[in-house]
Amino acid sequence: MKKYGLQLRVPASQQRKQSSKPPLHPPPIFSDDDDEDINGEIARQATKKKVLRDVEEQHKKALAEDPTVFDYDGNYDQMKEETARPLMQDRQEKVSKYIHTLMAEAKAREQAHELVYERKLAKERSKDDHLYEGKGKFVTSAYKKKLAEQAKWLEEERIREEKDDVASKKSHDMSDFYLNLGKNVAFGGADSSAAVKKEVKGIADTSEIRDVSPVNKPPSSSSGASETNVDTSEGKVVPTGHSLQVSNVEPNKPMAGQSDQDPHGKREAALSAAKERFLARKKAKQQ
Repeated sequence: MKKYGLQLRVPASQQRKQSSKPPLHPPPIFSDDDDEDINGEIARQATKKKVLRDVEEQHKKALAEDPTVFDYDGNYDQMKEETARPLMQDRQEKVSKYIHTLMAEAKAREQAHELVYERKLAKERSKDDHLYEGKGKFVTSAYKKKLAEQAKWLEEERIREEKDDVASKKSHDMSDFYLNLGKNVAFGGADSSAAVKKEVKGIADTSEIRDVSPVNKPPSSSSGASETNVDTSEGKVVPTGHSLQVSNVEPNKPMAGQSDQDPHGKREAALSAAKERFLARKKAKQQ
């Protein structure tokens, strides 16, 4: 229907509210609606009772399986305790890393201070001993116990100091270290067999040098000294006078008598002599 005049615009929300209102029912002629309401209420109550009965049965069944199933506070505390236990253990371990040492040091200082104080009192009492000479002295059981604890602490300190002295001597004494350092191949040392081989090689070189004579020297004409005896078999020069006479031998050429000897026997003798000298030096170092 078309309207004339000033028309105000109605908001959409009011239009929606007006349209959403259900239409009014006409008043009932008979009382059938009351009966329907009563039957619906009875059905609702029966359904509610059935649900409550099922819930109660499930509750009893759960309690039969686990009595603490509804202990929410206890489970919450246990859950939080399991979460916080590792943190507490870490905190206790960090604290206990130093607290025991600090407590032991504090106790030792306290014992030392008490001991100094007791000695001071004893020194002061000794000045007045001549006044109370011949009179009895009363000592309480607590003081006797304290004296026994001090004596025990002094004994423990003495044993600990002895152990510390032994440990310090072992740590400062480097004789064993230097004794074994020469045998350690990793630090540049050589083993005994290498040392023996080196010494034997040096002896063999010296023996070869002795077998070869140096450049000839003319004998002295002024003195009539006796000649020098040369033992070619042993490779030794025995002087018999002031002047020396050496046979003309070419360098690096063996003597005539040397070719008849066994070179293996000579080397074995030199090896045994070198071993004996090495063992003697080793024994002297150990002593």
